[in-house]
Amino acid sequence: NQKSSEVRGEILFSQPDVMEDFNTVYKGQIISDIVIKTRSATYPAHKVVLFAGSCTLREIFTKDFRDESTKLFEIEDLDDDTVSRMLPFMYTDSLEDVQWDTAMKLYRAAVVYQIERLKIKSSCFLLEKVDVSNASDLLLLAHEHQDAKLKTVVEDFIFMHYKEIFGSDQWADFSEANCRLANDTMRSLFRRHE
Repeated sequence: NQKSSEVRGEILFSQPDVMEDFNTVYKGQIISDIVIKTRSATYPAHKVVLFAGSCTLREIFTKDFRDESTKLFEIEDLDDDTVSRMLPFMYTDSLEDVQWDTAMKLYRAAVVYQIERLKIKSSCFLLEKVDVSNASDLLLLAHEHQDAKLKTVVEDFIFMHYKEIFGSDQWADFSEANCRLANDTMRSLFRRHE
């Protein structure tokens, strides 16, 4: 009896999950009903997946794509690598082979196209990889996109490592290019330590 319940458990856990099924649909380009076009590539996709995953695309498809014959959607504001990572993410909820620069671009894409899950995953990746040399880049990203939560966490990191960060060449370059943000960050640090 115990052996039979173990076998049933193994059968249940060996079944593919929904994300694997969606990945198969995406990679196999099965019954795609829209093509996403960038400057130099095209990506077959499914309106329903894009509609469900992106508030921006949902609005566009609801207003501008009422005609069912419309099968091409152009994305000119993102590079091919970003789109080629963003689309599979919308099907699978996972990111593969992500590096710092890629995560920064995916975060920006997530903000523009309102893909909340991608924004969260990109933020988490960036926060795991933040260090003295790139903290100012992440602070600027959070500031530019008015992401108060991300900005607070980055500021906390900066405050914990302020001696190394404020003395670095990266911070000097950042301060020169983003004087007000650098000053606000430093003032905030001193207020916290009063």
